[in-house]
Amino acid sequence: MAERRMVSKTVTQTQKFLRLPLEAQALYFHLILNSDDDGIVEAFPVVRMIGSSEDSLGLLVIKQFIKPLGEDMVYFITDFNEQNKIRPDR
Repeated sequence: MAERRMVSKTVTQTQKFLRLPLEAQALYFHLILNSDDDGIVEAFPVVRMIGSSEDSLGLLVIKQFIKPLGEDMVYFITDFNEQNKIRPDR
């Protein structure tokens, strides 16, 4: 897992994101920080670590910021590649 992650303003400064409750926004950032290099994250430890509710996780699914990959609270961050892709000229 990488030690650094990028978060794009094209995602976090949208009306869709800013209308989320602050708890859901914080959870989204922590999910990105704890994801692997493909944007896949096990959400249960993150939810417990920051004291978030599972309702915030459900809200991120409803708003399509993350997609479930099974019943074990494993998720794919839908905008991960847009935010963490390094351009070829870098």
